[in-house]
Amino acid sequence: MLILVGLLTRIAAVLLLIDINVAILSTKIPILFGHSYGLPRLAHYNLWGMLHEARTDLSMWLGLLFLLIVGAGPWSLDAKYSERTRPHQ
Repeated sequence: MLILVGLLTRIAAVLLLIDINVAILSTKIPILFGHSYGLPRLAHYNLWGMLHEARTDLSMWLGLLFLLIVGAGPWSLDAKYSERTRPHQ
C-alpha cells in the first residue's frame, strides 16, 4: 500500500526486496537443483526451468530495485511531504 501511494517508498521497497528474496530462495532455487519439495511436477528442473518459473519474481525484484534507487516520483506523497518540509530559498 505504501508503494502505491508513494509514502516511505524506499523503506517499503527494502522490506519487499527481503520478502521476494525469501520467496525466490525457498521456491525457485530448489527447481534449479532438481528438487521438487512439494512443488508440482515440472517438465524441466534446471536453469531454464527455474528462470521460467521465476519470471514474475525476477520482474518484481527488478522493479523494487528501481524504486529503491530512483524513489517514488513527483506525484507521490513523499514528494508532497518533502515540499512542505523543505525551506524555501
